[in-house]
Amino acid sequence: MKKIVIIGGGIAGLAAAYHIHEEISKSTPVACTLLESSEKFGGKISTMRFDGFIVERGPDSFISQKPQAIELCKKLGLEDRLTGTSPDHPNTYVCLKNKLVTMPDGLSLMIPTKFMPFIFSPLFSWLGKIRMGMDLLIPKKKNNDDESLASFVRRRMGKEALEKMAEPMLAGIYASDPELMSINSTFPMFVQTEQKYRSLILGMLARKRQQMIHQTKVPKGKQPFSLFMTLKNGLDEMVETLVEKATNITFRAGTKVMDLSRAEEGWRLTLNDGSFINADAVILATPAKISAHLIEQTSPKVASLLNRIRYVSTATVSIAYKKEGFPHSLDGFGFVVPKKEGKRILACTWTSSKFPERVPEKHVMLRCFVGGAMREELAELDEDAIATMVREELLDIMGIDCEPVFLKVFKYKKSNVQYQVGHASLIKSIREELQSFPGLFVTGSAYTGIGIPDCIRDGMNTAKEAIEFLTNKTNT
Repeated sequence: MKKIVIIGGGIAGLAAAYHIHEEISKSTPVACTLLESSEKFGGKISTMRFDGFIVERGPDSFISQKPQAIELCKKLGLEDRLTGTSPDHPNTYVCLKNKLVTMPDGLSLMIPTKFMPFIFSPLFSWLGKIRMGMDLLIPKKKNNDDESLASFVRRRMGKEALEKMAEPMLAGIYASDPELMSINSTFPMFVQTEQKYRSLILGMLARKRQQMIHQTKVPKGKQPFSLFMTLKNGLDEMVETLVEKATNITFRAGTKVMDLSRAEEGWRLTLNDGSFINADAVILATPAKISAHLIEQTSPKVASLLNRIRYVSTATVSIAYKKEGFPHSLDGFGFVVPKKEGKRILACTWTSSKFPERVPEKHVMLRCFVGGAMREELAELDEDAIATMVREELLDIMGIDCEPVFLKVFKYKKSNVQYQVGHASLIKSIREELQSFPGLFVTGSAYTGIGIPDCIRDGMNTAKEAIEFLTNKTNT
């Protein structure tokens, strides 16, 4: 029987394992083991539950427009556990001069799709609005060469749209410097929209019309998913259920791979307890820097390419208060902070407004984001310093001066991958070089998308490649 070993128990590795589990259930003769160095599966997906609170250390939701996460939840029998954002507080704000300014209705990411709310919004100056409107007239780019997010937005929408919207919102998703991040690898939909419709505004209006037509076809009583979805008891539900139901997979936590080398038939893994595992195929579902370390002796060139993928440090701070006496109405999902405001937080999600079921009655909960490519040093401070800093910023921006019920800091040192200009070409080079090493595959957030649906898609596709490789090997 052929053997596959998956190294890394984050969501990409788990998705790969689940696909292999399904294939084994269809009588594919494969044995699969997943090795995770920590004591817990899920990677950045990690949920704390206490005193009626549900606190996410890492991501708190996933985007529904990419279907892979929802499809996996359905396979796992978790469809009835899916829940969306509250419809009661849909506003999002931008912090400008210590005031929270509402994003205008109809603003899709950074693209205005409703005329009147945009015209009367105090968020942009009149010159900024005129410049954004010029998107309707500007010709499309003549080639598909990669460019930075900053270059793309300045070219299409102007400097103000970059500073007040794209940098805090779009670059904030990746904790990246917009001057360096690849538009082709992070927001290809914008590139595709420009090429197809010439104008981003015209393209987004066409997309909204298509969505409205689609919604009219949705059967009565079946509500469309909200943009962001999660699970009622936290995203750990997905991880815990997958490990429980993938009965054809051997899951081993607390097992670190110390060395990976080629064997006469396939690959040989040396583990931290001194034992060995032989495998016909190996899937590296680890961060690029760890994958580079494991493959360095076998292929210095692949390791060098992997080490070109940059990571930065971030931190999140979850903080709860009693609702009585709390000085803010929290009438929205939170706010983002442009860099030019000079603040020390990137954004703040009002968790108790976004996902009310995660907070017990008579309490509110916020989640602040720190660090990233442009303020990385702040995420590398000690936890007490980060906690003090966040409380000072919340006092300054929201007037919160009451004592928290709890405050928890979660640090991620060099854990957030950066998709810089030319990222797609770099990943193509890595995959081409790996063809010289049959049976070795890579997957995870470092390659084709950082979101949970992206990682699930990449993990499952990689598992398909590994099974196809083994099938072809068996037949030759």
